[in-house]
Amino acid sequence: MAYIDEQLHRFKTIFETAIFNGGLKGKESIIRSSTLINLIHDAVKYELIQNGIDPSQIYPHFGESRPEMKIAGFLKQKDQDVCVAPKNITKVKRHISWGPLANENAIDIYGDEYTRRTLIINVRSQMSSIGKNTDTLFERTFAEALNLHMMYRDVVLGEVYLIPVYEYDEATMDQRRITFKPHQTNVAKYISFFSAINGRENSNDGLYKYERCTLLIVDFRHEQPVLYRSTAQLIEAGLLPDGFPLSLEALSFDTFASDLLAIYEQRFDLSDLKC
Repeated sequence: MAYIDEQLHRFKTIFETAIFNGGLKGKESIIRSSTLINLIHDAVKYELIQNGIDPSQIYPHFGESRPEMKIAGFLKQKDQDVCVAPKNITKVKRHISWGPLANENAIDIYGDEYTRRTLIINVRSQMSSIGKNTDTLFERTFAEALNLHMMYRDVVLGEVYLIPVYEYDEATMDQRRITFKPHQTNVAKYISFFSAINGRENSNDGLYKYERCTLLIVDFRHEQPVLYRSTAQLIEAGLLPDGFPLSLEALSFDTFASDLLAIYEQRFDLSDLKC
């Protein structure tokens, strides 16, 4: 079993235990704690390490949630979920003299070159109110890439996004019961969106794109959560129509780290990130 599948099993166990013990408040508490999403962070870090990345260059380190690297983009500074920092580049502290932060006396502790050569990965999940919040979440994801690529055209960005096929039903949580809503998530909409912002192969491509996106489509109704890995699997499960033209394989987690690192190697010296 792949490490991501083990982490998804832990995700389900911890999430459902929180509901059994605390009902709806337990669910809200465990999500606010970041315990669940940190499991996916560690799955990303694990894959990077398996591909030869020096664990000491990954921030936060494997199994830890601090410290994060606070990267200065065009509009804002933001703590990034997973970063791989370069070894042989000197940090250059500078005042932020651009965009909305110019008048706030804000400091960037890394500088342009160090930031450009940092591999940056965002990790997100949406476990409830998916249909209601979809467009807002898409806009935020779109804006994050713009915020960084407008400042650093060749920085390598990754995005990992987790959605459930069926949402947990909050109506039964206060009874401390685990049930799922009957309607399916519109996975076609998610595949279409992430396909449109995936695969930025060179620094002249659209600034709104990520070098590599991964969409984790998961059915948590099973004892071992099912992570869909192909369009054919989704069609067979009735989650996509026959002949759906886009490839989930292009958004696969299994090749996420290796694909990102291959793009990084085309632009920079990969040995700066490796053991």
